[in-house]
Amino acid sequence: MQNRSDENHYDNTSVSFHWITAALVLLLWLMAQSESLLPQALRHGMWSAHIAMGALLILVYCTRVVWRQFAGAHLASVNSGLLKIAEHLVHGLLYLLLAATLVAGIANVTARGWDLFGLDQIPAFAADERALRRSINGWHELAANGLICLAAIHAIAAMFHQFVLRNGQLKRMWFTRP
Repeated sequence: MQNRSDENHYDNTSVSFHWITAALVLLLWLMAQSESLLPQALRHGMWSAHIAMGALLILVYCTRVVWRQFAGAHLASVNSGLLKIAEHLVHGLLYLLLAATLVAGIANVTARGWDLFGLDQIPAFAADERALRRSINGWHELAANGLICLAAIHAIAAMFHQFVLRNGQLKRMWFTRP
């Protein structure tokens, strides 16, 4: 995979960050939504995996932001007028909601504490503060649900551009060939 960009495609590193972020967000959200379907004996491991993958998403997010700022491709919008404003607003909100979800997730884990796969203990700073833990968890859930809804709208808009407007928008976020 060559790491190049042109006026019609993002560079492969930016594309990789995009799809890894999307996959991790979807997987983490699905894990949280399906927790009650698991037998009680498997839930601890699932939440440990959720926390570990959340930590990976934090690393990907931070690296992605730095990459985008200093090395990633910045393509001109294919939109104009209100669609261009909506595009920038949605992208900004996606980054903001993802950051809010991650920060609330960190607060959630540190408030509750956690025995991570039985290997390491994350200490709890609010073990006796049930209302605070519930509030933090609520904010984490709200941000995650908002993120998944906005990401769905983003995906539908990309497909609309690709298949209805036929302007190649979706192809810009796919890997280029050497």
